[in-house]
Amino acid sequence: MDHIETEPIDLVRDKNFIDKYFSLIIKKELNIDIDVSNEYIAAQNIVSRKLILVKTFSDAVMETPELYLLLASLIHDVNTHSLTKGQIIRALEKE
Repeated sequence: MDHIETEPIDLVRDKNFIDKYFSLIIKKELNIDIDVSNEYIAAQNIVSRKLILVKTFSDAVMETPELYLLLASLIHDVNTHSLTKGQIIRALEKE
């Protein structure tokens, strides 16, 4: 039986991994080199009290629809726990 890995991402402690992963996916999908470290922040959801990633997109992201949609999708994947820390680490190790 396959092992299902569900180690959650610590949005503060793992920010460097998240930044590198987002940049890697953007490079692969759109062939754009971008530093995403200032494109989002970790903040507490006022309803659930859980940490989530919140978009703080720059003009460069806002003016590029494909980049906006991809980065918004990646943030959504983190916020909904669709993406695990293990998946991020494995993707980064392949590069």
